[in-house]
Amino acid sequence: MAEASARIAEIYARHAASVYRRALALLGDEAEANEVVQDVFVSLLERPAQFAERSQLSTFLYSVTTHACLNRLRNQRNRARLLHSRVELTPAVVALDAELLARVRDALQRLPPPLAEVAVYYFVDELSLQEIAEILGCSRKRVSSLVDELAAWGREQEAACSAK
Repeated sequence: MAEASARIAEIYARHAASVYRRALALLGDEAEANEVVQDVFVSLLERPAQFAERSQLSTFLYSVTTHACLNRLRNQRNRARLLHSRVELTPAVVALDAELLARVRDALQRLPPPLAEVAVYYFVDELSLQEIAEILGCSRKRVSSLVDELAAWGREQEAACSAK
């Protein structure tokens, strides 16, 4: 156990800052981002086998952090807070203004989990379909299908807003 703890401490020292930046970019809240960092590394300490070395550690942490952030965004308490709080811009989202960022976060909360994850990787991170497939551990064709579902969902939402 001590050996595993030392290994996690080493991983934390090398990757905590990037996990924090990722969480901050997605959540827009320093306290929430710090909690995600803690959750990610505690989870890795408690269940080290979850990193099965099918990908690079940085890719694994990127994916786990994205999942943790999306879960937090779906949480009703956080949803209410995010919708009513001032949104801070971060370097990763400089091109987005605060109002648009709030709308993006709201949409991520309403999307089904697989589509929310693909939306972040595709539109926010601007990854290729192949890169997303590698992170998700699925085929490029499956990612393409998810992007198509995402586009259909967006059209449905736009039509619903236009009908109001």
